Amino acid sequence: MDADHERTPLLVGDEASCSNRSLVSQEDRGPEVHKVESCSSKALIIILSLQFLEITAFFGVYLNLIVYLQDVLHGDTASNVATVSSWVGTTYLMPILGAAVADSCWGKYTTVLAGLSIALVKKWYLCMAMITASATLPSLRLPPCGQSADCVRATLSQELVFFTGIYLCALGIGGAKAVLIAFGPEQLDGGGENERKASYFSWYYAVANVGMLTAGTLLVWVEDKFGYGLCASFVAVAVAVLAATAPMYRILPPAAPAISPLKSVLQVLVVAFSHKAKLTLPDDPAELYEDDGVKNSLLHPVHERLEHTDQFRCLDKAAIVGDEDLEDGDTRRRLCMVTQVEEVKILLRLIPIWLTSAVYFVANTQAQTTFVQLGTKTDCRIGAFSVPAGRVAVMAFVAAFVALYSRAVAPAAAFTPLQLMGFGHVAAAVAAGVAACAEARRLRASMGIAVAWLLPQYLAMAASDASLTVGQLEFFYGQSPETMRSASTAFFFLSYSLGNLLNSRLVTLVAKVTAAWGDAGWFPPDLDDGHLDYFFLLIVAITLVNFAVYVALAKNYTPKKVR
Repeated sequence: MDADHERTPLLVGDEASCSNRSLVSQEDRGPEVHKVESCSSKALIIILSLQFLEITAFFGVYLNLIVYLQDVLHGDTASNVATVSSWVGTTYLMPILGAAVADSCWGKYTTVLAGLSIALVKKWYLCMAMITASATLPSLRLPPCGQSADCVRATLSQELVFFTGIYLCALGIGGAKAVLIAFGPEQLDGGGENERKASYFSWYYAVANVGMLTAGTLLVWVEDKFGYGLCASFVAVAVAVLAATAPMYRILPPAAPAISPLKSVLQVLVVAFSHKAKLTLPDDPAELYEDDGVKNSLLHPVHERLEHTDQFRCLDKAAIVGDEDLEDGDTRRRLCMVTQVEEVKILLRLIPIWLTSAVYFVANTQAQTTFVQLGTKTDCRIGAFSVPAGRVAVMAFVAAFVALYSRAVAPAAAFTPLQLMGFGHVAAAVAAGVAACAEARRLRASMGIAVAWLLPQYLAMAASDASLTVGQLEFFYGQSPETMRSASTAFFFLSYSLGNLLNSRLVTLVAKVTAAWGDAGWFPPDLDDGHLDYFFLLIVAITLVNFAVYVALAKNYTPKKVR
């Protein structure tokens, strides 16, 4: 086997990876870049540590939100699920903005540092102060429901303080999320690093689960006692560490704003469907324009040149060299390279697969919403201990399973990213089906059920989440154009965002329709009077139809071809 393709451990440094070299020469990359004086493995360890801090801070709020809305603000089941899904959806919309800034203007390191220090620290502390105030001040805190069925709902002012706080958190934490993930593989760019990049995404997912476990145990307890200040401290530490370790990173410049990835895409579309719409495509694709030099004036100076593909042939008109192009030396506005055209084709191939991932997250988000609500209705005692909503015990099992799966099972099976994503779709349907069975059993049981009955559905969803997350991050990073690497990781968060927003609307619609004729519906204030099992069966049907669409798209997908 070629040495460039040997499997290399991600977090094991060696002398070959340590140097004082400039990682990208001035001639090839234009703007000045930092020199790296230490191993890329050390930089990755620090980046993964920063991701742990950011994820722990975020999930310190996220995992406690559904219970807070239920126990403190006394919201009903449907509105609580919709609120959490809308908040998460808003949070994961922000990485698109951060990715656009990183790829076009600031670069990844500057965007992450600015995002954490400005957007996160400033707004995070403000939002934490608001949330803490709403949780502790008597004028903003509602009296407990006790045994009464008629709980006092939150007033407008009480809701305003709380929701202002959590949405400031959403704005603050989202911007740097995707860019921080894409910053890791950038440390490995170079020949023979594909295996280490794939390993990095597995490590990222493992770190994310450790962060979630920490948030669901330590931070949940601290939040119950002292408020949300510790979450803000985690972000402050991340900013300090990132600033102090700047010399260790491989820092690449972005494309200039004038030739940003978005502008390149728009240029191809305008030239193909406006300036050259009436031209006839040549029979030989070799006649289309391509600058084979390392640098060119039309595109961000990249090393990657893409081969021509036959899909979406109408876009090839943007690369036809017309008579006016030969006469006029300034062809930047009406002549595109084959590489530029192929980048647009790549996006058109990725978008449908991305949409299936968004629908998948309608099922995935149940683990943080309806599954948790079911936990409040189970016997959460484990021996002499009682765990809040069953989350600590469940997350401990899930974290152990994910560690085994992502570090042993998945690498040994050598699944492709598309296969991993497909398995994730199927496992999500299984998780929702198991949840339907568990809820049906709970509704029939006169004495309730133990929290252990929820473990199978959590484990199935954990396998689903691990497969789809690692597969999607690796797939989009590997298949996206070189100038859109931050945007490729933002695709993951955008699909998560859209899935949560879809779930919010779905729950609201189902609650309204099923209660339209005076019945309690599937989402009554008391889950014992509802039918969450029917809702889970609906999720199973949606997930299976979505999986069938995904299989059709995956079979016909044309991979990116690099010259």
